[in-house]
Amino acid sequence: MLQFLLRILQGVIIGIGGILPGVSGGAMCVIFGVYRPLMETLSHPFQNLRKYFWTLLPVGIGIAVGFIGLAGLVDQIMRLHEAQAVCAFIGLILGMLPQLYKDAGEQGRGAKAWISFGVSTVVLTALFLYLKYGTGMHIVPNIGWWIFCGAVWGLNVIVPGMSSSSTMIFLGIYKPMLEGISHLRPQVVIPIGIGAAAVVLLLSRAVNALFRRHHTVTYHAILGAVIAMLIPIIPLEFVSVSDSIFDFICVAAGFAVSLVINHISQKYLKKLEVEYA
Repeated sequence: MLQFLLRILQGVIIGIGGILPGVSGGAMCVIFGVYRPLMETLSHPFQNLRKYFWTLLPVGIGIAVGFIGLAGLVDQIMRLHEAQAVCAFIGLILGMLPQLYKDAGEQGRGAKAWISFGVSTVVLTALFLYLKYGTGMHIVPNIGWWIFCGAVWGLNVIVPGMSSSSTMIFLGIYKPMLEGISHLRPQVVIPIGIGAAAVVLLLSRAVNALFRRHHTVTYHAILGAVIAMLIPIIPLEFVSVSDSIFDFICVAAGFAVSLVINHISQKYLKKLEVEYA
């Protein structure tokens, strides 16, 4: 029972990592030793579901609790202090970049890796800036966009280090999504669940194979995508000098928290590497 409750607590933390921009739910899975059982079960469900059922069940319960419970809190913060919250999220994402850069170069950095990074950063930055400033894009949330949000969250689980919420902030659907989740609105929650389940079930094996065969190129492309998604959400207008100073403090605080999370995750990861060895 104690182990079951501990797994639920770990799931709650993983769920929190999924809802906060700059924090990767997949990375949280790695920290708690859940990532490998989860990927093995998703890749070969008939072989491994019975083996890992009592490990993944409490974690799944905790993820639901953390994900839905924190959505309401973040929604309130975004309503009351949107500019400061976005600045804190930018800090979280910036704090994630050093570790993501390190992970990307784990197997070296050849010409292909830098080409992948450069193309990803330039092309996606140009695309995102055009969508934001060139088209006056205004997304009206609907079932299709909620399925898309779920699909991005599915990738967040499969790819450790990837933060999905920053994508929603850029698209301008993060706040309505949080509101829908916190109030358990079926027209929001069900499509998100469908999108996440579809991506996780259909792409987990393919994504794992991609990382095994092209680890460096794939990770550098993700690094470029994270930077490209970060640029359009950086605030360019400030009400006053005092507000700009406070926004900078929020960025610094988010950066510091992200570094602490990365430090703890690497500590746990080293222990897991020794255990699996």
